Amino acid sequence: MGDGLLAVDAPGRRENMVIVACAIMVLLAGAYVLIPLFREPPGNLEVELLTETELDRLLNRKAVVYRNLKDLELEYKMGRLGGEDFQRLEAGYKAEAAEILQKLDQLGVDESLDANIEQAVASRRARLFSAPAAATSESDKCPACGSEIIPGKKYCADCGRKL
Repeated sequence: MGDGLLAVDAPGRRENMVIVACAIMVLLAGAYVLIPLFREPPGNLEVELLTETELDRLLNRKAVVYRNLKDLELEYKMGRLGGEDFQRLEAGYKAEAAEILQKLDQLGVDESLDANIEQAVASRRARLFSAPAAATSESDKCPACGSEIIPGKKYCADCGRKL
C-alpha cells in the first residue's frame, strides 16, 4: 500500500517541479530584461551634457518665437488673419523676443556663439577620440571647387566632380 501512494504522488511532484522550473525561468528572463534599465549609462555619456541650461532654454524659446513670427506673417499675408489680430499678436511676440534677447545679453552671449559651440565640439571630439584633428592639406581639397574631400569617396560632395 505504501508503494501505491508513491506512484500516485510522483506525477504531482513532476507537475510541481515543472511549474517551479517555469517560474524560475520567467523570473530570470524578467531580471535579464529589466536589469539594464537600472544601470548607469555606460561610456562617454555625461549627465551634464544632457541637462538643459538657462542658455539652452532661452535659445530654444527664441527659435520658437521667431518661427511663430514667421508663421504669423504668413497667415496674415494669406488673409487668414485680420489686421488688428496680426498687430496685437505681432506686438506680443516682438515683446517676448526682446525680453529673451535682453536675457541672452545678460548671460553674456555674444555674436560668436556658433564659433564657441564649434570650438567646444572640436575639443570634446579630440578628448573622446584622443587624436588631434589633422589639418587639411591641399590634397584633401577638391581641385574644382576647393571644398574638403571626405576620405574614401570617389566624388566631391559639393560639386560632384570625380576625384
